[in-house]
Parts: sequence; C-alpha cells; structure tokens
Amino acid sequence: MNKELLKLKVESVALLKTPNFVNDIKTFGSFNWITEWRKTFKLPASSHELYTIYSNNKLVAIAPFYIHHSRNLFQLKTLYPLGQGEAEKSEIASEYNDIYILPGYEEEVIQLLAEKLKALNIDQILWRATLKNSNINRLLKAAFDYKAPVTHTRYYIETSTWSLNRLSKNTRSRYNRSINQLNKLSATFKWIEKEDYECFSNLLAQFHQIRWKNKGKSGAFSEHDFNKFHKNYRRANPDSIRISAIMVNNEPIAINYYLTDHTTLYFYQCGWDETNYAKLSPGFALHLWSIEHCEFESYDFMMGGLNDSYKSKFGCLQIPMVNNHVIINTWKYRLSKLINKLFH
Repeated sequence: MNKELLKLKVESVALLKTPNFVNDIKTFGSFNWITEWRKTFKLPASSHELYTIYSNNKLVAIAPFYIHHSRNLFQLKTLYPLGQGEAEKSEIASEYNDIYILPGYEEEVIQLLAEKLKALNIDQILWRATLKNSNINRLLKAAFDYKAPVTHTRYYIETSTWSLNRLSKNTRSRYNRSINQLNKLSATFKWIEKEDYECFSNLLAQFHQIRWKNKGKSGAFSEHDFNKFHKNYRRANPDSIRISAIMVNNEPIAINYYLTDHTTLYFYQCGWDETNYAKLSPGFALHLWSIEHCEFESYDFMMGGLNDSYKSKFGCLQIPMVNNHVIINTWKYRLSKLINKLFH
C-alpha cells in the first residue's frame, strides 16, 4: 500500500468513527471493500477515483467517484461510485454506496461537490441502490435538480425489538412445521467457525449453482471475478464475515453467508440442498434462527422490491431506496443505445 493510500485509510477510519456520524458507513463503502473491489475490477489509469475534502487540514468528506469510458463508437463516459460498475455477469452488488461528510459540513461540501460534478466531462451518472436520504441524492438534486423515483426499499430488522411473536400466524406456523420436520432428522443450527469459512463457502456455491442451473441460468458463482473478489475479501477480512448453517448427520443442508460491520449483519448469499430437503423450508428456518441468534443491532436483507413478500414475512422495517440514472449528454446517450441495439 503506497503512502498516500495508507494516509487516506488512517484519515478515513478517523472520519467514519466520529461520534454521532450521521452517515454511518456500510460494509459496501468501507475502505477494505473498496480496496478489494479496485484490485479485482481494475480501473483504467485515467479514471478519477476519489475526491477528498479538507478543512484546516482535517478530512471532512470522502466522495468515492470514478469515470468509466465505454468501448463503443461514442465512448460514453459514465460516473460510478467505487464499488459499482463492473460487468453485470460478475457483479458483486454493492449497496448503500454514498459520499461521507462530517456532521456540520454537509451544506458546504454538497455545494462544493455540485460545482465539481457539473464541471466533469461525463455523459451520464449511474449510482444504484442508494438510500433515499443519502448524501449522493442530495448532491444530484443540488447539481442537476435530479430526483429519482422510489422503486425499492431496504428491508432490515432491529434485533433488540424483534420477536417471533410479532410475525404473522401463518409465518409462525410455517416455522414450527419446518422445525418439527428438522427435529425428526436431528438437525442442528450453528454459526460456523472462521477456520471452516472456505469449506462452507464452497458448499454454498455448489448449492447455489445447482439451483440456478436448474432454472437455466449460469449463477453468480460461475464468474471468475466474482469468486476471486469474495475469496480474497474473506481471507483478508475474516472478522467481517459470518456464516450460519443447518446440519444433518454432520453435513450442511442450508447455508447463509453474511457480511458485517460494527452494527449490522448483512444477508448476502444462501444455498440449500433442494434435491433432498426443499420441502422442509430449510432456508426459511435458517433465516429465523439466524435473526434470533444475531449478535448485531440490525439484521439486514438489503434492497428489495416495494412489495417483496419474501422479505416482508420476517417482520422487517423498511427504508425507501432509489437507483440513480442522470443523463447529462442526451444525444450521445441515445445514439450509444441505438448503436448497441443494432449490433448486439
């Protein structure tokens, strides 16, 4: 790690640990996540990668941007957040990416960045899966009078106030049926030890791939960069991973894979043995057990549709989310889309 990057890491950690920091950083915007993303999905040297804003030699804001130049005829220039913009087939689905501002500096930083943004030579901005009240949304409103419609929601649970008794009668009945069936098989639920993360991650990938192949799709774990990113991130940050599983005869039949920060357990991937145990609803049961035994303040299902019945069954709270797409150079964008349609 070069001196500049190391200095930025130290300053970033200090900034994001400031008491009462209103934009509590999520895993997907963390220094470790973005560093691994940059290493896996290498950016061209010409990209603008980061803005840092100081006041009296103190870091007060971080804006993790970069510019991607498409390879088509018109070389469409797109502004992304670091952590998004990789090829869709190997997408790691970073969410909640934002710009991070020290409390008290919001208005000044937003106005400064708005002027910088308007001066950039770009054709569009793509910034997906942001919370409605995020700083990036305030910035896009200030710079371009842009406001994305709410199309999704964050589904999460505050574990201190959650209980099975708050769920619907049908949900509790389904859980009890699943538990009774699993008990007949002497099934056990457990959190996996760190030394077993690789083994269980590989088994999860196998379960996941079988399911998606049965649907006629390739599945995320078929992509080299997707696997490379998670393997390297897991090895470098084992304390930021959790895995839960249901075991029958010492073999996993369902596995949940989580990412963590200091407050939240983020549900990221899952896999289960559909061939032998699908009728037992092991994935459903594992979620409820994991919520009950979650050591974090929040259990986060992350972004879902506005009427996502699967996630809403768990008694989730919801926060509006948006996908931002600001078209700046309209004619170039439309011509680029037309060319892509004609030749693909």
